[in-house]
Amino acid sequence: MAEASGNENTVRGMTPEWRVGAILNEPLSDTLRFAAWYLEAGAAGLILLFDNPDDPAQRVLSAIPEITCIPCTPSFWADLGLTPDTRFTKRQNAALSWVYRSLPVGWLLNVDADEFLHVMNGTVAGFLAGVPDAVEAVRVETAEIVASPAQASGHVYRLPMERDVARRVYGDSAALFGPRRKGLIGHPQGKSFIRCGLPGVSLRQHWAQRADGSEIAEKYVPVREGAALLHHIGLDYAVWRSKLDWRLVSAGFTVPLTERIRAILDAPDVEERLRTLHADLHGVDADRLDRLRAEGVSLELPIDLDEISARRFGEDHAAA
Repeated sequence: MAEASGNENTVRGMTPEWRVGAILNEPLSDTLRFAAWYLEAGAAGLILLFDNPDDPAQRVLSAIPEITCIPCTPSFWADLGLTPDTRFTKRQNAALSWVYRSLPVGWLLNVDADEFLHVMNGTVAGFLAGVPDAVEAVRVETAEIVASPAQASGHVYRLPMERDVARRVYGDSAALFGPRRKGLIGHPQGKSFIRCGLPGVSLRQHWAQRADGSEIAEKYVPVREGAALLHHIGLDYAVWRSKLDWRLVSAGFTVPLTERIRAILDAPDVEERLRTLHADLHGVDADRLDRLRAEGVSLELPIDLDEISARRFGEDHAAA
């Protein structure tokens, strides 16, 4: 993999370059939405590692100069001291740490295929240009998408919330979300830009760490301060249902939610009850949307991922 050239990000006042690193195993249309979003946002490069080394997205994306496609073959994992059967998060962290160490300058944003970094006013480069020199990482808070009623303006996202707020928003369902996830189904922690070239640094899902245990100088940016990690998790029932067994055994859900799902799986009307649960977890009706708004824990954005993807890659690929 070619390294970034020169010292283009080391001169004060120059526009900082930033790149995206991700390991993917998604349907073609989802991968293209992801790539299109970050190309549109101005990423200097996308380093995409394909957990399925035969992923068809590579045929589309490898021709784009800003994108580096890396198939995760058994030999790739062997070079990192792992195998394709190693636990995914361990492989993910090792692979993205390898990507990080290959980039001597700029910033690396470490995200998943369903995560879209958004700056509300301005550009990502402008956002990073305002980061003080002493800051080594910038972690941006999560905004989690929910299915919303017709009167909503664009996509609706819920923000991390305290337990008392979650109770007022969700009522009896609040217990399913658990206290640590702050009213979200996915992670509330957000994801990080890490300044490249730091010695002894490896990456985890949400932040970087040093081998000697010393702290990374991190700036945390809540959504209310102008940037959000838009997490498009769980909207499609069929996808959610297909991953249910894996999440039940991988701590993908809170304990109360895991118990609720296991009880449903023993019921005679499984699919009907799972659909009802899914709608409760990943959707908001008009009343719940009003409560999210009243508590100040909603974000509404008129963005169109499909339009961006179609513009970048053509209608046929975007709809694949």
